[in-house]
Amino acid sequence: MFPDKAKMVRNANFLLLVLAVAPVVYMVTVALVTFGKGGIARDQSIVPALSFAFVVVSLVNICVMVFFQTSKRILSDRSRYDPVGRTYLVMSTGAVIAEAHAIYGLVLTLLSGSIFYSIGFSLVAWVCLWWVRARFKMNLGKLPNV
Repeated sequence: MFPDKAKMVRNANFLLLVLAVAPVVYMVTVALVTFGKGGIARDQSIVPALSFAFVVVSLVNICVMVFFQTSKRILSDRSRYDPVGRTYLVMSTGAVIAEAHAIYGLVLTLLSGSIFYSIGFSLVAWVCLWWVRARFKMNLGKLPNV
């Protein structure tokens, strides 16, 4: 997958940067779309139920992300012949799962018109990305110099 460890680290850092900046872009977009207006939902009574559903799905996402980042069985076959590629795949999967929180906030903000949903879910996304990055650095230290 990657010819060397340095190229993988550059790609991983770029991916983390893009996914960390994306929630800011979402918030700016939502602020421009809903500025001075309500949300686009015709029936605002659906927003609390949808908010609860997204919170539950977010908790499940966090559990899946933690499992994927900490499990030794995930991609264990790949770790024998491509440990650098496995490290990148584990990190990128966790980062994309973490980014889903910001999307949930984007949807709720567009429907309700309240930017607080986007801010809250973006904070969760950033904390998850920070944790994935910390796990990536730890896994990177275990890799042989290739």
